[in-house]
Amino acid sequence: MSRLRIISRFLFCLCWLIPAGIKSQDAPKLSDTALISAILAKAGDARGDEAIQLYDSAIQTAEKCLSYGGSEAYKRAVKREMIKARLRLGLVYYNRIEYSKALDIYYLALNESDNLGDIHLEAESYFNIAEVYLEQSQFSDAMEFYNLSLSAYKKVNDNISQFWCYTGMGIVQKQCGNYKDAVEFYNKALQKANSAGLNYEEAICYNNLGNVYRKTGEFARAMESYQKALEEFKKLNEETAISDCLNNIGNLYLDNGDPFRALGYYRQSLEFAQQSKDEYRLIIRYKNLAGAYTELKDYENAGMYLQDALKLAEKSGDKSFLASCNMLFGKLHSAKNDYIVAAAFFRKSMNLYAEIGARYEQSEALVELSTTLLNQNLVSEAIDYAMEALEIAESTGSLKGMLDASLCLAHCYEKAGNSGKAFYYLKNAIELKDSIYTAEKYRTIEEVEAAFARSELKKENEALTRNSILQNQALRTRNIIMLLLALSLLLGGALMRLIYKQRKAARQEAGLIKEQSEQKIEQLSQDLTSKERELTSKTIFINQKNQLLEKLIKELDELKNSEVSARSLQQLQLQLRRELAPNAWKEFEIQFNEVHPGFQQRLLEKYPELTPAERRLCSFIRLDMNTREISSLSGQSIKSIEVARTRIRKKLGVSHEQNLTNFIAVI
Repeated sequence: MSRLRIISRFLFCLCWLIPAGIKSQDAPKLSDTALISAILAKAGDARGDEAIQLYDSAIQTAEKCLSYGGSEAYKRAVKREMIKARLRLGLVYYNRIEYSKALDIYYLALNESDNLGDIHLEAESYFNIAEVYLEQSQFSDAMEFYNLSLSAYKKVNDNISQFWCYTGMGIVQKQCGNYKDAVEFYNKALQKANSAGLNYEEAICYNNLGNVYRKTGEFARAMESYQKALEEFKKLNEETAISDCLNNIGNLYLDNGDPFRALGYYRQSLEFAQQSKDEYRLIIRYKNLAGAYTELKDYENAGMYLQDALKLAEKSGDKSFLASCNMLFGKLHSAKNDYIVAAAFFRKSMNLYAEIGARYEQSEALVELSTTLLNQNLVSEAIDYAMEALEIAESTGSLKGMLDASLCLAHCYEKAGNSGKAFYYLKNAIELKDSIYTAEKYRTIEEVEAAFARSELKKENEALTRNSILQNQALRTRNIIMLLLALSLLLGGALMRLIYKQRKAARQEAGLIKEQSEQKIEQLSQDLTSKERELTSKTIFINQKNQLLEKLIKELDELKNSEVSARSLQQLQLQLRRELAPNAWKEFEIQFNEVHPGFQQRLLEKYPELTPAERRLCSFIRLDMNTREISSLSGQSIKSIEVARTRIRKKLGVSHEQNLTNFIAVI
């Protein structure tokens, strides 16, 4: 266990063990903030539910420490750590697409930051709330909180955080179709990144600018921006950013009517998202793949990816995702000539986009709905929706949106029999198409991509050249080493042969010694077995002899009451008792030590407090003899032996639950 973890646990125990009624001046000071910081550090390395539990633990610890009171400086320090824990906890829920939980936690952190008067934490709370609103497509709320965050970060002169605020505001404006404002915010963010030398942030700006240029039909500028971003992301090995950039290039090719090229980029992008298990990005990747397959009329694959996207979109509750999924379902059914169902999906998509204020996407949904209604011969209604789409596209400045709406209106008026208006809108569509999809512009896109590919190829060639030089040097070195190695092998072979002969002789000698040892061990084993049999025989003999002597003693007890002199009989009885145990023990002891050598010595060294009689009793127990057998051999009564066994247990430290025989057997 690391030293930091040990200290953290110790401090945690201290914090909880302090009585509730402790005086404020006795409350822990620096240890509290150190404890919370340690928990936050551990939570930062955790994932999922474990991270949530640790952040909750940090918050609870802070609240408990604040309940003890203390100086204002102390309470401010603890509150700062508590707010940090809330902000990080909110981020966990944000990444899990649990936006309502994240929002509640961020608002709580905002109130606490405001009460504390900490501008930096307050700015971070504003920013995080804006991020949640952006993901929920609540663009006006997101813009409001980005502005609040930006003002706060300007007060503390935090340029990096200002960059992220400008980036978020640019995304909001892009989603709302305000492309001019989006470019303005992205350029402000780019200035912040350039002035601070932030390469990663600079690449993000180029990626976002590419998205705006794609929406406005400036495809060459879009590809140029994407390639700049992709090159920097690859240098930094930022896999998530690489995935986003590849996905955007796929979108560019899909907009240019090249779904095959788009699929290649989408698949590359999907691999990164699947590896990181990023549900937010997986929704986008699945949705885009479904769109490309729909363009290729591969409806089976399109439906499969679209179902995957819809499941994740419903889990997130993101209206923008739900709207785009409904749009694709509409296109899928429209391609199958199921116009009634398609129209229902397009209406749902249109309403969702209108609700969140995504005007460009709303225009797209209106065009699709108009086309579907036209296929149902509902010409008047189709014209109304197409006209509304054109108005929205003109307000956003989207050339592609105006092109799609103009083409739709041309078809509508043609079917209505109004050739004049049909020609007017068709002419507008042709002009818009020429300004967007000229061969020169498409060639420019190809040239940008080719230039990037050439740049990558040049780098690979330079790397191959360096590798070739290194390989030639390595080859010369290898030849020298091979020559030395050959000489070494010759010498080594001779040495190995000599060593082999020596080892062979040593193995033969070792085998002979082993065989002799095994024979000796076998002989000793046989001798030991013989000794054990002899000892057993001796034991039986002694036992029989003692039984006979006991019998004689009892008979002498009976003769005491007869006419024979009691004194003489008593003297004889005393002599027999003296001879009973000691002589038996001497013979027994000689045999026992031969069978179990060293047992008495080990017993004496480990337990010197044992008396000779107790050691003798241990020897009988070592032979697994019961109390009655020991009584017969030793000449003592059963009661005396049981008392002696109790004393031995106490001296050996053997509890009554343990088996005394087993304990003595391993001494």
